[in-house]
Amino acid sequence: MGLGSVLNTALIGLGYNQRQLDVTAGNIANADTVGYTRKSLTASVSYDGNGRVTGLDADSMRRYLDLAVQTQYRTSLAQNNYASVSQQYTARLDTLFGTIQDPGSLPNTVNSFISSMSNLVSGPEDYSNRLEALRTAEAIAGKINTMSQEIQDMRQEVEYQISDQVDRVNELLTDLQALDREIVTNSQDSDMPVGLMDQRDMILEELSGYIDITVKPTEQGGVRVHMGGGTLLYDVDVMKLKFDVRGNVNANALYSIDPADRDVGTLVLENSEGSQIDLLATRTLRTGSLAGLVTMRDETLTNAQTQLDELAGSLARAFSTHVQDGTPYPAVGTQTGYELDLANMQPGDSLTFDVKDITTGRTKSVTIYRSDGSEPPALTATKDSNDIFLAVDFSSGNYGTIAANIQSALDGDPRIGAGVFTAANPGGSTLRLESTAPGATRIESLSANETITDLSAHGDAFALFVDDDGKPFTGMADGRPNTTGFASRIRVSEALLDDPSLLVEYAPGIANGDPTRPQAALDKLKNTKVAFSPGTRIGGVNAVYTGSINDFVTAAVSHQSGRAAQAKATLAGQEVVTSNLKTRLDNASKVDVDQELAQLVTLQNAYAANARVMQVVRELYDILMRS
Repeated sequence: MGLGSVLNTALIGLGYNQRQLDVTAGNIANADTVGYTRKSLTASVSYDGNGRVTGLDADSMRRYLDLAVQTQYRTSLAQNNYASVSQQYTARLDTLFGTIQDPGSLPNTVNSFISSMSNLVSGPEDYSNRLEALRTAEAIAGKINTMSQEIQDMRQEVEYQISDQVDRVNELLTDLQALDREIVTNSQDSDMPVGLMDQRDMILEELSGYIDITVKPTEQGGVRVHMGGGTLLYDVDVMKLKFDVRGNVNANALYSIDPADRDVGTLVLENSEGSQIDLLATRTLRTGSLAGLVTMRDETLTNAQTQLDELAGSLARAFSTHVQDGTPYPAVGTQTGYELDLANMQPGDSLTFDVKDITTGRTKSVTIYRSDGSEPPALTATKDSNDIFLAVDFSSGNYGTIAANIQSALDGDPRIGAGVFTAANPGGSTLRLESTAPGATRIESLSANETITDLSAHGDAFALFVDDDGKPFTGMADGRPNTTGFASRIRVSEALLDDPSLLVEYAPGIANGDPTRPQAALDKLKNTKVAFSPGTRIGGVNAVYTGSINDFVTAAVSHQSGRAAQAKATLAGQEVVTSNLKTRLDNASKVDVDQELAQLVTLQNAYAANARVMQVVRELYDILMRS
């Protein structure tokens, strides 16, 4: 190697040292910059045809980054944001429902109402007791109204948050496309655009908080982004999220796959050619804050509304339902069944009979709703083998046809079995229900739950709570269930507010100190078992919760408290996981200033060595020139 080659090598070394100094200086300057990863310069030795070292080639910039941890961190961040949304709203629901210790809470208000009814039983003639009963009745109706409105306000808030986050996701995807194209263009040179790659990672990190994503590199240096379920989100062309936000979310505004039945916004992913995928209909969203918000709007908050609706409906029916017991048939001899008058049954009313299997001793209950429209009550969708709910059309007005419809419903349910019972109309509006084998399957009782329309009709029933049109609530209207949203509509009857004596004196000749009506109402509040639909999620996803109204309130409060505690614990655990992954990621990529200062010393020595080589070469040239 001649002196020229030596000089050239030293010059290359100095140039490489200079670039290393630039990189090290950049590392130190950006040590505290969010998203900045430590950089280094890679180099390789060059050789001539004889295998001798001829110089040093600076290949490219390198980022210090643990890609496996980065992938785990993005997944964990999506789960963390989902858990954060869940914790936020379940905590608000827990506060909304409250506990018995909270003044003005739902259980406190219900207990005050029950106490006032107890006082009315003890002193029905006391006018102040009557007024107090009505005051607490108005308080519980008002409390349920207010809670319903707050839940719908939260759902509306979520609707707007989804819209805002969709806008932000689209902004991030647009920024990602611009950066990715610039990175691909600059990657054609030998020097990787590591600064731009840091910026791209920051965009992907924020994006992963909204939607669970999977990021894969492309051959050209770009990235391809899929959602957790595998749906493509970005690949050169930007997909666009669309959300048709609604500005009037109420209890009846629910999500449906059928656009005609959907009254809230849905998330649609649209590609550059206009093809669309409904992310909610396809259940593509799995985690991330967007999935969390959708779950809150369409499940958690909707279930809480269902609890209030079922509570309001049960309260109304508890007071307005008159129980008509069937009469044994035949009146003498071996009893095979019961007879019952169906004349006063309105849409939404029901008849119930209990059946005992003599061999096993097991008893099951069968409830038949009068459901004249296309959509039956929610309980008829349950599949419990012991609590059976059926729907039968009474709209013909022909009791022979009605009996035939009841027969068909009983025969067609596999939990009952064909031919086990016979339903007939012996005349008028009477239903005769018999067991075909009373020695094996015995009908224990038969009764009708009838909604009364006259305040002074019966001692055990009066319409204390009514719908917002002033009519008694039956759970059905115009052939469809109307329990949804009843929590926002429940009112105290104006007739009772105008005449509190009707709380006691339900018929001519009834003494003003007669406790019959108050006692019947109190029993229904505290002791009568009511079936609540699975939509409340208290008995389970598909199970029916059965208990008194007071039991149901306690269960609902416990349910919300349990959900809030679970969400809080889940978030706490997820935050630990996310924080640990973030620490691991930062440790792998962050700048250690002490390390960089040590690198400066090394570079200083290398620079000095290369400079010394050049000085020696110069001295040798001087000697040659003088000789």
